[in-house]
Amino acid sequence: MVLLNGMQPAVIHVDLDGAAEIYEMHGWRHEGADDPLFDSGLRHALDFFDAAGIRATLFVIGRQLDDPAKRELLQEAVRRGHEIASHTMTHRRLTSLGADEQRRELFESRERIGAALGVEADGFRAPGFHIDRKALETIAEAGYRYDSSLFPNEGVPASPHRPLAGKSLVELSMPGCAPLPFPFHPCFSLVLGMTYYGLALRRFRAREVPLVFLFHLTDFADSLPASRLKGWGSRFYTLSYLSGAHKRNRCLRMLNAVRQSFHIVTTREFLETYKL
Repeated sequence: MVLLNGMQPAVIHVDLDGAAEIYEMHGWRHEGADDPLFDSGLRHALDFFDAAGIRATLFVIGRQLDDPAKRELLQEAVRRGHEIASHTMTHRRLTSLGADEQRRELFESRERIGAALGVEADGFRAPGFHIDRKALETIAEAGYRYDSSLFPNEGVPASPHRPLAGKSLVELSMPGCAPLPFPFHPCFSLVLGMTYYGLALRRFRAREVPLVFLFHLTDFADSLPASRLKGWGSRFYTLSYLSGAHKRNRCLRMLNAVRQSFHIVTTREFLETYKL
């Protein structure tokens, strides 16, 4: 493995699922034209990364660019130097879609990002990490440089690799956590606690592979007001039972722990370093 400044490399990713996407995923109705989870989550995330001196890769859902307020925030993210990738057009589960709809999710989101933000979306992540070979082939056809949706298993290496023979598409695998039962990215670790996070990070570090450290907007967002919640389930899945300040403090502790063992670079720098 290539070491950077004598340390294992890490990249910082953020999936931009707002309340609208979280509610749809669970079959709840999202009321109101605004999305306070997206708004406060992205604003706080940008300030968080500025304070940490980090440039992250933000995985945008294409339809979010139709909202002027969201588009303005995303343009601000680009101005601050963050990279932009795709998280589909409408955040639907790719493996449940026919070929035409799957192509629309992959092609149109990339085109929309380029037109609205003036940058090229090099990367892709599937909602819920639901992906199959056909989707990978379409990702490659759409012109993405890398995907980051797969978790290591018997057929998926933990190190960066090319999942399709004869194709240039690179897979940046998500961090494996076995034999632990849950991933250790922050949205899980905010629920399971710092002890679980520390154990999982130490186990992963011992495998000596690059780290894709994945945040979600819920990790930075302020709690949704009670009037916008749909009972206990929505309070839990938006992490609205934790204050925004508490979550951001915990996220900083997690990030500092990563920095003790990993050298953080942008995704583009990582790909160039590995000549991928």
